Amino acid sequence: MNIKTLALLLLALCAQPVWSQTPTASPAASPAAADSPALTTRLALRDLWVEHIFWIRNYAMANQSADQKQAKVAADQVVDNATKIANSIAPLYGQPAADQLLKLLAGHWGAVKHYSDATVAKDAKGKQASVTELTSNAKAIAAFLATANPNLPEATLVNMLSAHGGHHVAQIDEFAAHDYAGEARTWAMMRTHILALADALTGALVKQFPDKF
Repeated sequence: MNIKTLALLLLALCAQPVWSQTPTASPAASPAAADSPALTTRLALRDLWVEHIFWIRNYAMANQSADQKQAKVAADQVVDNATKIANSIAPLYGQPAADQLLKLLAGHWGAVKHYSDATVAKDAKGKQASVTELTSNAKAIAAFLATANPNLPEATLVNMLSAHGGHHVAQIDEFAAHDYAGEARTWAMMRTHILALADALTGALVKQFPDKF
């Protein structure tokens, strides 16, 4: 399977309902709307995950334009954002779990960065290796989250995170092809999808720790 086919397959996954495979799980809309701490958490996680895709998009765009200064700032912001996402779970799961999540998020960023770098270098083998790395990392993050929270089905998370990775791949390819209209459509899908992921995480937290919300 070539990279383009894989990217299209991963993008197709995000068109499925977030919890289509697991009817017992549900997103955070209901508890967040009724409970102020849940709403605060929902909005905070939404902001963090949107910043994740925003700064990676900035890196990919700057990298493609050979703007090293902008790429450096964007890369630093990606790392800072990943640290904030990881630390957001520390009050509930402890700092060791947050540190483990940070390592997994670093792996996700590393794979996306490698794909962007390989695309700029026109390194087809490097791109393929990066997709393999991204897919493996999605499975590792899904396993970590599902183990930490029984309300997060691992198979569903694998699909969601794989679709998320597919958005990164498609976006980088579109920048390389100067397909800015295509990238605008990918960004819209990416943002909608990442908000669904953030809401799913909030819903699972509310279910697992009702006394905290």
